[in-house]
Amino acid sequence: MRFSRLVIGVLVIIVSIWVIAAEQMAGASANAVVNAQVVPIRTPIAGRVSDASRVLGSALSAGDALATVLDPAPDAVRLDDLTLQRDLVLSRLQELQAKKTAQEQELALLDQRLARYQDLSVQELTARLAEATERLRLRAEGETAADPIELSFARETAASLQIILAGANEGVFIQGGFNDAPHAEQRASEIRAALLSLEQEILTAQSDHAALNRRIDLERIRLGRASSASVSAPVSGLLWESFVANGSHVERGDVLMRMVDCGNVFVTLSVTQSVFNTLTPGTAASFRFDDSGEVFSGIVSRLGGTSAAGFYGTLAIAPSQKHLERADVLLTLPELANHPELRCAIGRTGRAFFEVRPLDWLRSYFQ
Repeated sequence: MRFSRLVIGVLVIIVSIWVIAAEQMAGASANAVVNAQVVPIRTPIAGRVSDASRVLGSALSAGDALATVLDPAPDAVRLDDLTLQRDLVLSRLQELQAKKTAQEQELALLDQRLARYQDLSVQELTARLAEATERLRLRAEGETAADPIELSFARETAASLQIILAGANEGVFIQGGFNDAPHAEQRASEIRAALLSLEQEILTAQSDHAALNRRIDLERIRLGRASSASVSAPVSGLLWESFVANGSHVERGDVLMRMVDCGNVFVTLSVTQSVFNTLTPGTAASFRFDDSGEVFSGIVSRLGGTSAAGFYGTLAIAPSQKHLERADVLLTLPELANHPELRCAIGRTGRAFFEVRPLDWLRSYFQ
């Protein structure tokens, strides 16, 4: 009996020593902290800040108003340039239209003059043809024999006048020169060709004028927006830093505030080089908060190693000097994002484990 108790006691001691050693020797982090990306919030315009009354640490939803930037005198140089261009195009358009009107009036006078010229020419040719026909009849019916040459010349004259009269009735004038149209008709043709060119120029000027009007309208809308801008939260999270106060003057692109993105929370930690060498992206891990029994499953997402100082420029929690002396690791915890109380517990610390420990079954029982 005493021997049995002695054996049992020795086994208990051995198991206890094994559990303690296994717990301590299991791959674990020295310091792990809940971290998140910091999102800078910039102003789209220059001006003075107002309505910037959010308290640091305030919980925000995407779209919540953070501040208003007012610019009482937005830059209107572009609008002035567009207005000047439109005025010049309008002046050119009015000049073209006036020129077109003048040429249309001249063309109307030339058409009237041409119609009058044609009418008078037909009357003249009709009279001359009648007289020529009468002379031809008198010579042909004379009592004495007419001179054959004069008779032939009379027939030629009557026939020529008949041809010229037929052409005049059709608007073709072949008398007294080599042109088939009078000067008025030639000038009218020139004006009609010029009017076609003018109409094309007018259409181009009208198109340019309409385009400039549209650009001016858009520029006025832009100026309206540039005179006032509402700055809102781009993500859901916490207001982490503020660099302005009401009345501050800011330039376009200046950072007004910084927010922590609670929709993308992870854990940053450091481990010894020996543990680090056993890890790969995708390695399973577990994270337990300090002073809490809650354990969250995670995976290794990034292995920063011993040169990870540059990774923390855009993160909420910067690493300690001790952290930088060890190898950097980043864990993602999908379960943490759905936790109602801990989903944005930025700065909370704990430990991460990368191996199964002897008492994990007991820890899971008390969760």
